[in-house]
Amino acid sequence: MPRFNQIRVSAVSLTVSAIISSATFNAFAQESTPVGSTNAYSALKIDAHYQDETFKQLQAAAKANNVERAAQLAAQLSDYPIPSYVAYYRIKPQLYNSDGTGNIYAPDAEVLQFLNTYKGQAIADRLRNDYLYVLAARRDWNRFNEHYAQFELKDDVSAKCYEQMGMLDNGQNVIANTKKILIDSKAANAKACQQLVQQIVERGASEEDINYFAALSAYNSAAQGQRIAAASRQSAGSAMSNLINQANNGGSFQSANMNAQQSALYQAYFGYAQARRAAPDAASYFNNAYNQYPKLQLPDDVLGWQARAGMRAGDWALVAKAIDNMSDEERNTSIWQYWRGRAYAAQNQSTQANMFYEQAVANKGGYDFYGILAREELGQSVSLPPKTTPTDAEVSAASRTDGFDRARKFYAMNMIFEGNREWNFPLRRMDDKQLIAAAEYGRRVGLLDRMINTSERTKTLHNFNQRYPTPYLSIMENRSAQAGIPAAWTYGIIRQESRFVTLAKSSANANGLMQIIPSTARLVARSLGLSNFTLDQLGDIDTNVQLGTAYLAQTKNKLDGSFPLASAGYNAGPGRPPQWKSTLTRSVDGAIYAETIPFSETRGYVKNVMANTVFYYLAMKQRPPKLKDLMGTVSPD
Repeated sequence: MPRFNQIRVSAVSLTVSAIISSATFNAFAQESTPVGSTNAYSALKIDAHYQDETFKQLQAAAKANNVERAAQLAAQLSDYPIPSYVAYYRIKPQLYNSDGTGNIYAPDAEVLQFLNTYKGQAIADRLRNDYLYVLAARRDWNRFNEHYAQFELKDDVSAKCYEQMGMLDNGQNVIANTKKILIDSKAANAKACQQLVQQIVERGASEEDINYFAALSAYNSAAQGQRIAAASRQSAGSAMSNLINQANNGGSFQSANMNAQQSALYQAYFGYAQARRAAPDAASYFNNAYNQYPKLQLPDDVLGWQARAGMRAGDWALVAKAIDNMSDEERNTSIWQYWRGRAYAAQNQSTQANMFYEQAVANKGGYDFYGILAREELGQSVSLPPKTTPTDAEVSAASRTDGFDRARKFYAMNMIFEGNREWNFPLRRMDDKQLIAAAEYGRRVGLLDRMINTSERTKTLHNFNQRYPTPYLSIMENRSAQAGIPAAWTYGIIRQESRFVTLAKSSANANGLMQIIPSTARLVARSLGLSNFTLDQLGDIDTNVQLGTAYLAQTKNKLDGSFPLASAGYNAGPGRPPQWKSTLTRSVDGAIYAETIPFSETRGYVKNVMANTVFYYLAMKQRPPKLKDLMGTVSPD
């Protein structure tokens, strides 16, 4: 999304008027309309619109935990096409107190009846998740465990912490489990997890563990960190939490009277804060931390920034140490397998390096950013895998998947989150052939974004025509050629921006395939001499692509002709990439620059766009340049 001062909103949060919205609406309307009854049909359309608006009000009331309002609105929707969600939004506010904690007086019978009626549906799993908060508030751990075992997604960190709280109440040692849950320090923001840590500390924990939890908590909440640190009975603990909080909020480094572990934690968290600012001294703080306390434990996101600080500094030993200390789950991703290989290669250990490159290739079939780079390090070329094509019978079976009709209804109402939940939930149970058939169904009903999302879930069978579609090919080729940029890159940007939802509109008012904000559109139109340009033309595919490709080319020319810098500029604004490279102390390859971008969204965006570009060369039957060459070299000057 091109902009000057704003970070883009990711494609999953787009406000979309789905291509099929009118067809979907008509399908629902025609079910109840007498044949030949024009007046009845018109009245029904008005009534259906009113019902949809009432339904959205019901959802808002449920989110606000307004029990009375939710009940009133639900009563008006007795014949709504999605009764499960009407019931859910009526019940859900009864499960929570105003502060978001579980309500011990929640109506068990209604919950259990709902879970039985809609068993196997995404919304039932959602209500079971809500109900876990109630059972935890009651400390009814037997029933909690019963329902937690049936909770399919298990994607709620608070529920995970409640599970550990129950185990703690039953006399079990949960310190190791809690550390695993909080390995991503962002999880410490959850009230349930903060409560769990506090209870662990209060019931007795080692000084070492208390210091670790205090540092972890201080990252998110100075007050929470202070409470935990105070349990260490050392004033240095409170000082540590204060200083870590200060470091993460832009303060300057200060020495303090701490023991070795506390000082090391403070140094590491200060390095973490510096690394996220792309500061050149970040690596030194991490090295000082390990010198003070060699057995230092850090969460994965801190270790990730330790590795990035090492990359920028060319300190590959620090990179290797960070990756080796990560959790098994994190360490075994293609990202860190590739960088572990780079660390070995930098130390002239080619056998070990190749072993990790091979792991990165095997991780996702070699079809992600780091899989491609790892292939190149191994001397392998990148090619499209054999295409699996679904039969009409398989697609027909996919069309009957429970949840897909509800998803289409939600998309027609621009309720993208709910639509994606209904579409994605059944995908978990599908094998590769079923996923490819479901993706083809998405294509046939005009949901190219769902086609891409569904198809890229496969593991051994693939259809890259689904993953990398080329709609509007002549427009893409012509406008890209006029701008002097590869059409493969244009496609790579669009796939990341809108996933080909032509009417996509973000919360920042970015529009169309290339997600152009109005201010940028006006500037680019003026530079192209389009004197009669109006903002409503952003909905025209050709005009949208003309402006987007021109802006891409202008950004690339301003940023040293660099594809990764221009991609970052298109996402975060053209002023930020120069800022991020100005703090480099040496020239680095483009992959290091991309991996050390401070904004997580832009960091992922650049890597995805560049991988997309390689595969779009192949999709357009062109020989792609090496990804490493596309990434180039980035210098501080």
